[in-house]
Amino acid sequence: MTTMDLLATFLANMGPMHWLVLGLVLLIAEMASGTTYLLWPAVAAFLTALLAWLAPVGWVGEMAAFAALVIGLTWFGRPLVQRWRQEKPAQGLNERSATMIGARGVLVAFANGAGSVKVNDTVWRVVSEDALQPGETVEVADVDGVTLKVKRVA
Repeated sequence: MTTMDLLATFLANMGPMHWLVLGLVLLIAEMASGTTYLLWPAVAAFLTALLAWLAPVGWVGEMAAFAALVIGLTWFGRPLVQRWRQEKPAQGLNERSATMIGARGVLVAFANGAGSVKVNDTVWRVVSEDALQPGETVEVADVDGVTLKVKRVA
């Protein structure tokens, strides 16, 4: 048997499970690379598997559908992913103290421009230029490392 005969036999016997396996292999490769280049062919392989299962059209039809799906999904999906990747990154990611700006808390202790405040379930070190008293409600105006700069709530 020649190589062409083997290839023709393989293509003629190709079914939905082959497309599912191809889709999984492409999806795993995409997850390993994280480039989104293989995402659309993986989705196209899954859709081709669905087509082969619901309406067997032969290997020529499946290959044509796969090719058309790869082109169409890439054409529509790639700009969406690029726009999504160019959006502003998440603010405060891995920086809990930066998410505290604007939060309100109650002063636990305060003297000589420094003290501590309880915000939600955590006690933070604070500084302020205002003359504040323990028990007052304050708002976080800025963050300097692990120290919160607070101001009196108006």
